[in-house]
Amino acid sequence: MLNKNLIKQGKYVNREILVVGVDIGKYTHAAVGTSLEGGFTKSFSIRNNRRSYENFERIMEDWKERFNCRYIVIGFESTGHYWKPLVYYLKDRGYILSEVSPSSTKKSKEMMDNSPLKSDPKDARVIADLVKQGKILTPIFPEGKILSLREIVHTRENFIKEWTSILNRLEKIMDVAFPERKEIIKKVGNKTSLFLLKEAPFPADILKKGLRWLSKYMWKKSRGRYNELNAKRLYNSAKETVGLKQGMEGFLYELNALLVRLKEINKKIEEVESIIESYLEDIEEARYLLSIKGVGPNIAAAVISESGGLSKYRRTESVIKIAGLNLYERSSGKRRGEKHITKRGRKLMRQKLYFTALQQTHPGMPLYSYYRRLVEENGLEETKAIIATARKLLRIMFALVRDKSEYKWNYKERKSQKEAA
Repeated sequence: MLNKNLIKQGKYVNREILVVGVDIGKYTHAAVGTSLEGGFTKSFSIRNNRRSYENFERIMEDWKERFNCRYIVIGFESTGHYWKPLVYYLKDRGYILSEVSPSSTKKSKEMMDNSPLKSDPKDARVIADLVKQGKILTPIFPEGKILSLREIVHTRENFIKEWTSILNRLEKIMDVAFPERKEIIKKVGNKTSLFLLKEAPFPADILKKGLRWLSKYMWKKSRGRYNELNAKRLYNSAKETVGLKQGMEGFLYELNALLVRLKEINKKIEEVESIIESYLEDIEEARYLLSIKGVGPNIAAAVISESGGLSKYRRTESVIKIAGLNLYERSSGKRRGEKHITKRGRKLMRQKLYFTALQQTHPGMPLYSYYRRLVEENGLEETKAIIATARKLLRIMFALVRDKSEYKWNYKERKSQKEAA
């Protein structure tokens, strides 16, 4: 088995290493072999079954002898999900695997033969060449409970996307049938809105129910947020609406179907969030992340599952890079450009950290003073300050997991007060 230290980011592989590039496809994968001093082999086609995988292993051994190499490193591009069966099989067999960035692959294609044309063997050669040059990423292979947690987190995200899509479709119906409605009830997905969509969705239904009924239930469902004045405005808007009055049967059918599906999805989201919480109970580092005010189970689960577990990393910068929150600068000559985050990493992890950092900008949150200092003293734009807060938050998470400790708010202040006493 190859010592992992023999292949490093930014450094060419040594002469003893056979590099195999694999271009992942839906039904078949294309693989080619190369070494530091040799050319490329012919492309080998891999199908998703055990016999083909075993044949691929034998082919790699032949290539290793042909190039007079001692070790094998396999490079791949983890786009989509089709890579998982092959890559996890190879990992379990003890092979060293290196991941390459899709953006690096795209840039290198034309350089290889001065042509933008795509083919599976060509892509496999590009991937192998990038690995040979050390232009690799740190591969993430969640295992056991963390792998299960990752799939559950993604399931929740898919439900959230569908939930959002349904709300957009409900809003579309209201835009056509009752456009004035959003002036009073701005969010189509709140409890009051959903109740009215079920009981009195269209202007004619509201007029039929009457102002007294409308006022009573708008107050009750919103817990006083919508008062009698709001109800009266909505009632009067229903009288004077410019919404369509034809085709209501079709709109009503779609609306009812969407409300049924929305109820189902809400139940599924509750179920999956309960499963996430139960998984986190068995993952030690979750306790440290959850000790930070503003970090809930869904945030902790996304960070742990997308990173493969923070305890697997030695340096904070490696974790920041995985999240795509590492910085780069566009400079030319004496001109120094602005710094931006690369956004080359786990998108979901980055999104969750950003929205958590957004919460930290509110008074009473642990990183509020840090955020205000960036904005007021350093003159940083609000968006960039939020990103900087997200980076800070991830550093804190990493330190807590590394030290196996829970978050202590205002630790320095408390320590100085204790020493003074």
